[in-house]
Amino acid sequence: MSIVFIKRHSHINWTLLDQAVVSGVNFLTGLLIARFLGIEAFGVFTLVWMAVLFVSSIQMALISSPMMTIGPKQSDEDKAGYYGAVVMQQIIFSTLTSLLLWVGVVFSDLINPQWQVLHLALPLAMALFFFQNQDFLRRVFFTENRAIAALINDIISYLGRIILLVVLFFNTDLTTAGVLWIIAITSAMAVIIGWYQLNKLVFSRKKLLSVFKHHWVLSKWLIATAVLQWTSAHYFILVAGSLLGPVAVGALKAAQNIVGISNILYQGFENIVPASASRHFKNVGAKGLTQYLVKVAIFGGVANLIIAVSVSIFPEALLMFIFGEQYQGYGYILQLYALYYVVSFFSLPLRSGLRVIEMTKPIFLSYLLMSIFSLSFANIFVAYWGLEGAMIGMLVATGISVFFLAFYFASNIRQA
Repeated sequence: MSIVFIKRHSHINWTLLDQAVVSGVNFLTGLLIARFLGIEAFGVFTLVWMAVLFVSSIQMALISSPMMTIGPKQSDEDKAGYYGAVVMQQIIFSTLTSLLLWVGVVFSDLINPQWQVLHLALPLAMALFFFQNQDFLRRVFFTENRAIAALINDIISYLGRIILLVVLFFNTDLTTAGVLWIIAITSAMAVIIGWYQLNKLVFSRKKLLSVFKHHWVLSKWLIATAVLQWTSAHYFILVAGSLLGPVAVGALKAAQNIVGISNILYQGFENIVPASASRHFKNVGAKGLTQYLVKVAIFGGVANLIIAVSVSIFPEALLMFIFGEQYQGYGYILQLYALYYVVSFFSLPLRSGLRVIEMTKPIFLSYLLMSIFSLSFANIFVAYWGLEGAMIGMLVATGISVFFLAFYFASNIRQA
């Protein structure tokens, strides 16, 4: 019985292993930067990398998220045309956004030369181009239930990255620009190999337009939601950087990296749940979808709670052991981040359910409520209570989102 169960759910095991590789490398990358460049440079890198994450969130909303719910519904004869159109969208989007980021950095250096960011323009743009394309390819593989192909691609990109970082950090004076070049190079290697792993693609301008229109029904709200993410919980981090400096951002990021072990579950589920929920809804209907999402919420919630309790017992000692003495005094941030991850996890199954029934407007509205709260109170919370205020504000904003999504999903699932 156990062997049958393992075989039946082998795609989940491979997906979680894949996410363990990705989250583990992200953690080690942060550790190396924090230790070798220092807490302030770590904060600077975090702020610069936010530009890549922002564009990637738009890409996810415009292309990958709709693909992961619409892709599994395609018939065998339509798959080649559908995925060909999605790949064309991705190539166009990644080229334009990388060029715009390069122009933006160059322009910002002309306006504020004291920032001294011109040397980051090209490596940042190249890192963005290859990073988002590698992430797109891995999600194509997950959508097609090809978890092993995704794992191989991520091993090339992420393990290749950490190997190069370790070698160069221990043998050279690696800079922020050097780290960005390493991310770009290893991501590019994975993109080249991943391209040849794709199934047959058929490219058609007519299909490109029809797929874009179909995606737009979902993505128009998801894009607005992605933008609002940066004026919701993320906004507290930006305000902390503005009012308290890059050292504060470095401390926040260090704590996030430790709790980031939860990302093995969170991102693993992000790769599994949307497509699996879509198949449950197609085969069993609204009741089957609800039962599946409840199981995801219970399993993921308990797992995140165990992780949160584990890292919260001796938080300051854990921070100092991993990142060094300069992170002393920030243990309370680690505890609050652990609680934040527990609360925020429950938004994942709720968002997945709403995307499956093609109701993405409530996701947008949930982030709108978070943004209104964040824009109204972030400066007050951080000014009066410092980093603790930033974390409490993030917790409250995320709680507002989860309660709204739960209410909206429960109110509309019966009509789906």
